[in-house]
Amino acid sequence: MSFPPQHDWTVPPPPPGPERPIRTKRVFAGIGIVFAAQVVSVLIGVAAVAVGSSSANSDNALLGLYLEILLQAALFAACLTLGIVWIVRKDRGLGLGLLIGWGASVLVCPVVGIGVCLALVNQGGSS
Repeated sequence: MSFPPQHDWTVPPPPPGPERPIRTKRVFAGIGIVFAAQVVSVLIGVAAVAVGSSSANSDNALLGLYLEILLQAALFAACLTLGIVWIVRKDRGLGLGLLIGWGASVLVCPVVGIGVCLALVNQGGSS
């Protein structure tokens, strides 16, 4: 059984209902979540470098630095994915907060974290 082609097809209308408002509290909650995640990722990276630099092999400290960079890439992917999904499907305020929070926190947290990691690596290599 075949159906005749539909030449008058159009894009279906959006679902009925009022447009969801963007709540400021939810935006700030998203920003806070990302800043907390940035702090945790920086602390994990710094701890890995500190543990690696205390060992006899200085390459272990560099692995901690690579871990910090990998954590930042994973956090970027998570914030981008979850932010877009939340904007499209659930809560536009929280999704927008995740995207804004990552953009703002990436300017400060990783720079400080990677700077501390490099200082620890250099300190471990000179002694």
